[in-house]
Amino acid sequence: MFKMTKDDLAKKTDAQLAALFQEASKGLIATKPEIASAQSLRTMIRAEIAKRGPTP
Repeated sequence: MFKMTKDDLAKKTDAQLAALFQEASKGLIATKPEIASAQSLRTMIRAEIAKRGPTP
């Protein structure tokens, strides 16, 4: 369901990351194969947001 790389996430805007995080969160209530994918994507999104640091 979710096939994103760290590079893909780095190219997203903050708004796109937030929307994608919400979508991945919804995937956590999906079928088992999608749960692992959604959890992995949420972890990568959190890492990308943390790397960008706080917004000014």
